[in-house]
Amino acid sequence: MYKIIFSFLMITLMTGCASNEVEENKKLVTNFYKEVLFEGKYQSIDKYIGDVYIQHNPAVADGKEAFTKMIKSFAPEDGSKLKSWGEIIRVVAEKDLVILHIKNYNWPGENGGAIVDIFRVEDGKIVEHWDVVQAIPDNPKNNNTMF
Repeated sequence: MYKIIFSFLMITLMTGCASNEVEENKKLVTNFYKEVLFEGKYQSIDKYIGDVYIQHNPAVADGKEAFTKMIKSFAPEDGSKLKSWGEIIRVVAEKDLVILHIKNYNWPGENGGAIVDIFRVEDGKIVEHWDVVQAIPDNPKNNNTMF
């Protein structure tokens, strides 16, 4: 009987720790997205991105420096803050992966876009990234939204 109770307690503790880590990863990634991408505070990138950063978007090189350069390119030429960049619609996480479903107001097309960003977190830092980007069409073939 004690073995069963002990096993149950251990599983509960391990599940709680894993769940807490998933929640911390979600918080890290959403804070990163809001601060660095939505607010354009690329100076904060070291707070979120690991020393090793693997990029799966073929238009961006690996590494924190290449990512910072890409973020800087989003800023308006007049030096003003990014405006109405977008919003996070959904956050899904499992183990070390956090997935954001983003509604972008200005890119990649005139109507904005639907973006799915996938981040891998390791030791409290984002270390890997994948994305899928789709422009919102003028005349969709159905009445469903992309969000």
